[in-house]
Amino acid sequence: MTEREKPKHDTVMDVTAERLARVYAQAFWGVATKQADVAATVAELRAVVTDVLDKYPALETMLGSALVDQSEKERILDRLFAKSLSAPVLNFLKVLLTHNRLEILRLVAKELTGLERDYLGQVEVEIRVADPLDPVIFSELQDALRRRLQKEPILKVTVDPDVVGGIIVKIGDTVYDGSLKRRFEMARKSIVARATDMIQTSRDQFISTAS
Repeated sequence: MTEREKPKHDTVMDVTAERLARVYAQAFWGVATKQADVAATVAELRAVVTDVLDKYPALETMLGSALVDQSEKERILDRLFAKSLSAPVLNFLKVLLTHNRLEILRLVAKELTGLERDYLGQVEVEIRVADPLDPVIFSELQDALRRRLQKEPILKVTVDPDVVGGIIVKIGDTVYDGSLKRRFEMARKSIVARATDMIQTSRDQFISTAS
């Protein structure tokens, strides 16, 4: 099923899951900031996703199954993580389990990345260019963004042949399109607009003269 064909109710569920993940991520972040090493605590939770769930999808399926008793799931969490995870992280997993929210753990980890970057004064910047950036240009771009944003930019560069010259920069939900393709499109629209205005002006003058 393509993104265009995705059922509306699935989209609503996705939005709801993201909102819930944001709430739980903020709650966990509050706990993490009280620990001696905030970054290590967040990394611990993230590792549950990357080192365990990603490698053992059957475990993730089982933990999210309504057919498995909650108490059994908790025993499994204890057997797996009691000796490897810190108390705050293990307790958080059990909170998700208690509220039947373990399925949003991945989204929670994603939200935590944003919270951590805000805490560290970082911001992710997506860059799209037609050709790979020269190391010198990459460094200059990073410095320029650092001065402009007053934050440490984390650049994510994507090479996209469809970008005709120039560069496309995305920061959060804002896109700055400086590609030639975009400028050509703007110029085309400007020409069409001027031509339309000229035709309308000439038509109005003709009607006025005819009257």
